[in-house]
Amino acid sequence: MRKAGELFQWLKNPIVASVKRYLKELAKVGVPVRFGVLFGSHARDPPREWSDMDLLVVSSSYDTSCTREDVNLLWRVAARTDNRMEPVPVGLDRRETDDGSTIVEMARREGIRIDASISPD
Repeated sequence: MRKAGELFQWLKNPIVASVKRYLKELAKVGVPVRFGVLFGSHARDPPREWSDMDLLVVSSSYDTSCTREDVNLLWRVAARTDNRMEPVPVGLDRRETDDGSTIVEMARREGIRIDASISPD
């Protein structure tokens, strides 16, 4: 777990800035993103130089439906924003209650919530 000073420095991290840019780009193309949850090696220290960025893309719209086209859109925006991004769509309710998905559980346990609206500066 990061201490307060470490968390402040981490929020200025270029990875966080990249995730925020990605979430903002998703909003621009019409994805109603509530927030992202960075998990995996970038949520734990230290990631490898070429580590991907595992990211839950949390949207209440994914609670009712998540089509292949939705997933494709997440990946297309990732390719344009930062090709290290590995987006995983998840509904708001599912993120809170799902106990059958290893990915959701791992993100809940070690993930770091990132809101697009908060500036990293």
